[in-house]
Amino acid sequence: MATAIYMRVSTEKQSDKGESLNTQKEQLYAYCKLKGLSNIKEYVDIGSGRTTDKRVNYNRMMDDAQNKFITNIVVFKLDRLTRSIIDLNKLVIALNDVECGLHSTQDDINTTTANGRLMLNLIGMFAQWESETISERVKINMQSLAEKGIWQSAPPFGFDLVNQRLVINEKEKDILNEAFDMVIEGSSFNHAENKIKHKYNLDWHLGFLIKKVRSPSTIGNMFRNDVTIENIYPPLISKKKYKKLKLIIEERGNPRQEIFTGDLFRRKIACPTCDNIMSLRANKSTKTKQNLYSYSCMDCQRKRKVTVSISESLIEQAFLRYLNRGKITYSEDDIKSEDKTKEISNLKRELQSLEQEKNRIQKAWIKGFIEEDDLIEHQKDTDEQIEKVEFRLRELSDVGISIEEISEIHTNLIDNYELMTKKERVTFIQRFIRRIEIDRKLLKGYKKKYSINVKNILFY
Repeated sequence: MATAIYMRVSTEKQSDKGESLNTQKEQLYAYCKLKGLSNIKEYVDIGSGRTTDKRVNYNRMMDDAQNKFITNIVVFKLDRLTRSIIDLNKLVIALNDVECGLHSTQDDINTTTANGRLMLNLIGMFAQWESETISERVKINMQSLAEKGIWQSAPPFGFDLVNQRLVINEKEKDILNEAFDMVIEGSSFNHAENKIKHKYNLDWHLGFLIKKVRSPSTIGNMFRNDVTIENIYPPLISKKKYKKLKLIIEERGNPRQEIFTGDLFRRKIACPTCDNIMSLRANKSTKTKQNLYSYSCMDCQRKRKVTVSISESLIEQAFLRYLNRGKITYSEDDIKSEDKTKEISNLKRELQSLEQEKNRIQKAWIKGFIEEDDLIEHQKDTDEQIEKVEFRLRELSDVGISIEEISEIHTNLIDNYELMTKKERVTFIQRFIRRIEIDRKLLKGYKKKYSINVKNILFY
């Protein structure tokens, strides 16, 4: 059985506190020699002590403990492991269950004894108190800076950062107002977002515009520590426009599953004339007393174009005909293309390679081939690269769905549509279908009778 020695420093060098990796290593080996602990295995992490999720070697050490490959864990101080008394207690319980002892050289802790476990809890409580006290001071300082108008992160879209204060970026402000005006004129947030994003080649993420409306900085406010500091910056939009956009979000934001009105294609049908999303209209039948649904284009109506109004029953028939053709045409924007799939695979390999590189450089330090400063600098650079790769992977995972997934949705709809209740059909369509594109052609020999066909279905 082995003895694990665990060492950790943050990316900022801690030698000024006497906690450098070299100092920890010397103390840990001296302690092991004093206590007669042999067969030493080293685990090293560079990073924050707040969470353990991203500490690769900490988690590897805990796995080894669970598998009973190690019988003792030795640390320089308890805060090298965690600063949370709750996490510390969980850790001790987990180690006790597998009969693995925990030792701290500076705190004189040995959990194989009752007194050691008592001291562990006492010291852990003080460590957490110290951590929370520091956190409170940081919050107070951030609040003080906020009240002075000092921005403490990257500037949001629409602003530039000058002398740590936000100033309007006029070009971005105009772009944002152009998008918001489209929403006020009847476009959905998604439609306006996509149109403006492609027009100006922006990297807006899904839901950017709604998030922007909800952001206090959009109307010149700042939110810190549950407190809103008003009128601290020039606003990007007027308060009148802001209130209107908030109202639109409330009106459109009710989940389909919670409010069931009976219509199938709410905010799904694209106008065959102008391509904007058509609005729902409901009229009650004088005979059956049931709602009769139709879809019309408010944008065409506002611009005094020929108003298109189509009954839901005709659209449903066209929808089913489209599904039963057995072949779906796909939009490139909504499919995870082969290039994207290849990029995801390459990024995953790069991520694995970066993790392996971290382990290699740690082993080089353990064997004395490189200095501690070089180790910390290398780990800092590698962590930044890992963060960029993970961010890009998250971006790609949010874009489109695979052809196999669309085919499965298609098959489920064909096989089960007739068996579904109206509410189940609504839930399915609202959940999986983003947009239905149709065309409308006048039938030969008629002046006002049209045929309706579905051209394309775009999936979430």
